[in-house]
Amino acid sequence: MTEQAPGGPGGRAALSPPEAAEEARALAVRAEVTADDVVGALRGVREARERA
Repeated sequence: MTEQAPGGPGGRAALSPPEAAEEARALAVRAEVTADDVVGALRGVREARERA
């Protein structure tokens, strides 16, 4: 679901707000959310806001 970007934070591309919401829903559905998942989602939202 999340694109990989070499050299990016954690090796992940920044997510748009809709992409971050989609990823958060996918994590919630599988009911296995880790602290890393939460941090990654929050990072994606923060980066999207910085681009806006």
